[in-house]
Amino acid sequence: MLPVSGTVTVGAKPLASGSVAFHPDEAKGNTSKKVAGGDIGADGSYKLYTDAKPGAPAGWYKVTVAAATQVDSDKADQAKSLVGAKFTDPKETPLSIEVTASPAAGAYDLKVSAN
Repeated sequence: MLPVSGTVTVGAKPLASGSVAFHPDEAKGNTSKKVAGGDIGADGSYKLYTDAKPGAPAGWYKVTVAAATQVDSDKADQAKSLVGAKFTDPKETPLSIEVTASPAAGAYDLKVSAN
């Protein structure tokens, strides 16, 4: 397992809630079946975990981001996504990242848009 952490921004602002998931990219040789994920903090930061252990195996991943507005539980159907739909689907996301033993500074920072 390699440590993976970064920040998520929408435009120039940190995304203050939601989650990130790294899905193994079989097309780029990552045959792992394990999805790594983590929650996004109030400052836009995230840290990945795989099977409750910090980090992710080395390899290429398609990255998804999910975040929605907070609403009362009885109004869940009124929640609005804070990121574009393409960022929530592993088949559509334009985000592709390689997890390596020595990533460049900011290599795991994610920039998404609201549409």
